[in-house]
Amino acid sequence: MNAALVTTTRLFLKRAWAGALLAVSALVLCPLMYRLVFAEPGRMFAQEDLFGVNIMYLILSSILFLAVGYNAIQGTHKICMGLPVRSTPIATWMMLATVSLVVVLQLVTNGAYRLLFFDAHWLSEYWPLLGPLLFMVTVILVSHAIYWGLYAVSLTRIVCWTCLVIGMCWWFVARYYPEGFQARAISWKHVTLSEFLTLLVVSVGAWYFGTREFARVRAGLAAHSPHWRRLQDWYESIVTGAATSGRSETLSVSTSLSRLHWRDGCQRTVLNCGMVAGVAVWVVNLITMTGFGSTLHQWADGFLVIVAVFGVLAAILSAFQIGESVCVPGRKEMKAFLATAPLSDREFSYTLFRNLVRSVVTIFLLTEAGLLMTIVTLLLVKGPALLDWNLVRVGGTLLIYGCIYLFAFWIIAANVISLFWTGRTRFIFGVIGSILAGFALIVGVGSYLSDAYSRQLVILSFSVFECFLLGVFLCVILLIWGGTAFAYLVACRKQLIRVSTVFAALVLWVVGVVIYFAFFARPPHPGYYYTDLFGQLTLVALCTLSLTPIATVPLALRWNRHR
Repeated sequence: MNAALVTTTRLFLKRAWAGALLAVSALVLCPLMYRLVFAEPGRMFAQEDLFGVNIMYLILSSILFLAVGYNAIQGTHKICMGLPVRSTPIATWMMLATVSLVVVLQLVTNGAYRLLFFDAHWLSEYWPLLGPLLFMVTVILVSHAIYWGLYAVSLTRIVCWTCLVIGMCWWFVARYYPEGFQARAISWKHVTLSEFLTLLVVSVGAWYFGTREFARVRAGLAAHSPHWRRLQDWYESIVTGAATSGRSETLSVSTSLSRLHWRDGCQRTVLNCGMVAGVAVWVVNLITMTGFGSTLHQWADGFLVIVAVFGVLAAILSAFQIGESVCVPGRKEMKAFLATAPLSDREFSYTLFRNLVRSVVTIFLLTEAGLLMTIVTLLLVKGPALLDWNLVRVGGTLLIYGCIYLFAFWIIAANVISLFWTGRTRFIFGVIGSILAGFALIVGVGSYLSDAYSRQLVILSFSVFECFLLGVFLCVILLIWGGTAFAYLVACRKQLIRVSTVFAALVLWVVGVVIYFAFFARPPHPGYYYTDLFGQLTLVALCTLSLTPIATVPLALRWNRHR
C-alpha cells in the first residue's frame, strides 16, 4: 500500500509543481512590480489599506491554489480508483495531499510577503494567517466531499450543499465583524476555542462524507436521481442547442461550421464561466460592501475592484477552455471536423474568429450582469434613498469603466486564445515561460537597482534605475509593435487577411493614438519627463494588443490546421 501511495504522490507533485510555481509567482511578482514602479520605498501600503489588501489576497490565493490542487487531483484520481487499497485510505490521501499542497503554497507566499513587504509585527497586527488557513483547510475537505457527491446528485443534496456553502461564507465573513455587521470590520487575528471546534467538526464531517461517497463511486453504486437526470437533459439541450436543432433549414458551409464549433467548444464555456463570474461578483459585492464604506461612491469604487478581479479570472479561465476546444485531448492534432472543413484558410479563420468575438463579449456581459444585479439589489434594499443625482453620476462612472474593462477583457482573452489555438504545446509553454522569466528578471534587477543605485548619475539627469526602467519600457514597446506589424505582414502575405483589413487596422490604431494623446494623456512631469513619456508609450503599446488577434488568430489556426 505504501509503495502505491508513494508513486501516486510523485505523480500528484509532478502535475502540481508547474501550476503552483505559476500561482506563487503571480501572487508575489505582481505586487513587487507594483512597488517597483509606483510605490515609495519602504512599506508598499499604508496601515489602513492593508485590510483590503489582505481580503483581496485571500480571495485570489484561494481561487488559484484550489485550482492548482484540483488540476493535480484530476490527473491522479483515476489511477487511485485501481489501487489495491481500501477506499478510505485512498480518499484520505487525496484530501491530505491537497491540504498539504495548499498549506505549503500559503506558507511560501506569506513568507515571501514577510521578506519583501512587511515588518516583524505582520501576523499580530494586519496580516492574520492561522484563522484563514484553518478555514481554507475546511474548505478543501468540504470541496472533496461535494466533488465525490457530484457523482450522485439530487435536488435535496443541491439545496443542502448550497446552504452549507452560503453558511460557511457567512461564518467566515462574520469573523471579521465580531461586533456585528453594522460595526467596522477588523482582521481575524485570534482563533477562539469555539471557532476551532466549529472548523474541526465541519472538517471531520466533510472527511466522513467524502470517504463514504468515494467508496460508493469506486464501487459503481453512485447514480443521479431521476429528477436531476431530467433537469440535466433539459440543460444539455439548451447548452448544445439540441432543443432547436430539429428545425430544417439550408445553411452554408461556414454557417454550419460556425454553429458546430460554437456548440462543441464555446457555448458551454460561455454559460458556465459567464454565469459563475456574474454570480460571484454579485455575492462578493453584497458581502464586502460594508467594508468599502457607507456612501454610494465608496461602494462603487469597491464594486469596480471586485468586477476587475473576477473579470480577469473569467477572461483567463474561459480563454484556456476555448483555446483548448479546437484540438483533441493532448493537443496532438486539430479536431477532425475543423481540420477537414471544406473552407479556405481565410474563410476558416474568419468563421472561428466570429465565435471568438461572440464568446468574449457574452462572457464579459454576463460578468457585468453581476454588477447590475448588485445595483438592483441595493435599490430594492435601500429604496428611494439612492434615487438621486449621485446614482446618475455613479452610473456614468460605472459605464465608462465598463467600456475600459471590456477593452482589457478582450486584450487578455483574445490573445490567450490565439496562443492556445496554435495547438503547439512547446510553443505555448515557451511563450508563457518567456513572459514569466522576463517579468521575474525585470522585477529582480529593478528591485536591486532601485535600492543600490537610486542616486542620479553625474553625466545624466537620472539614475541607473531610471535608465533600466526606460530600457524595459523601450524593449516592451518595440517587441509589441514589431511583433504586431510582423504578424500583419505575414498574415497578409499568406492571404489570411485582406490588404484592406491591414489598412483599416492601421487607421484605427492611428486614430486611437491621436485621441489618447489629445484628450486623455497628461503632460509628462518635468522631473520624470522621459519616464512618464515612455510609460505612456508602453500603455499605447499594450493597447495595440487589442488589434493583434486580427492577425495572430488566422496565423495560429493555419499553423495548427496544416501540421
